[in-house]
Amino acid sequence: MDKCPFVRCLMIDFSKAFDLGDHPILLAELVRSGLPNRAINWIISYLTGRIQAVKCNGKVSADANVNTGSVQWSGIGPMLFVMASDLHTLSNVNVLMKYADDTNLLVPTYSDLELAPEFDNVKQWAAQNRMVINLQKNKQISGAPMFTHCH
Repeated sequence: MDKCPFVRCLMIDFSKAFDLGDHPILLAELVRSGLPNRAINWIISYLTGRIQAVKCNGKVSADANVNTGSVQWSGIGPMLFVMASDLHTLSNVNVLMKYADDTNLLVPTYSDLELAPEFDNVKQWAAQNRMVINLQKNKQISGAPMFTHCH
């Protein structure tokens, strides 16, 4: 703790992450992760062939194909978001902590790279992966770390 008196944390919220998740991008990341083909085929089966309908005032719409995203409250939806994410910090001392569709970026005092370029990296990753960051929900906090990740 002597070498890391405080840490800055940027809590990043991805808007509609479970709705917007691009299946080809997700599957390409899973292939790169080294996941066995059987597991990837199972995930493809899970993501494809889904339909939805809307019921309003007793009337039900026609079925529509669902070609993006995953089911947020399913057991695998949040895990897919974290597993398939190739989002990493630019600095080896900064830390990304991923919780389903939320990500915390931790930058300790001794970091060789400030928070702003790290966040620019996250924004670039989001654009490349067709994700949207909800800037109104992002929060930055500073304080003593709750863990001893400091070097």
